[in-house]
Amino acid sequence: MTDEIKKAKDAAYRFLSYRQRSKKEIVDKLKEKKFSDKTIKEVIEGLEGYNYINDTDFAFNWAEGRVRSRHIGPMILRSELLKKGISKDIVDKTIKEIYNKHNERSLAIDALNAKAKILKDIPEEKKKRRLYGFLAQRGFSYEIINEILGRDSD
Repeated sequence: MTDEIKKAKDAAYRFLSYRQRSKKEIVDKLKEKKFSDKTIKEVIEGLEGYNYINDTDFAFNWAEGRVRSRHIGPMILRSELLKKGISKDIVDKTIKEIYNKHNERSLAIDALNAKAKILKDIPEEKKKRRLYGFLAQRGFSYEIINEILGRDSD
């Protein structure tokens, strides 16, 4: 093993020690540290061989954490996973699994309830507009938003 490969592996292990990473994140980090493409390829293959990098597992774990902690909708989750270099097929499968497990409507209601407490002293029409924008920014579908806010305003 060359000195460059050892340094690249050490950098990758260090980067992985904080949290699970996507393949793209590791590649980007090693490129940032000016390792050669050949070295990066070899390190990535080794990490994948030991299952230290697994984009399917990463996508599910990332999505699960984001949905639980931030109550985000599928559109935001899709965007985040794609930015992390996860393939469209894995993203689609992950989103389907996550929103089968966590009902999108329930997540939107949880997010809405937290935000509505903050906006309690605002006139109803203004509050409804803000809540609509808030849920849209969180990546919830317009069908879900209209269903929830339409029902809440009765």
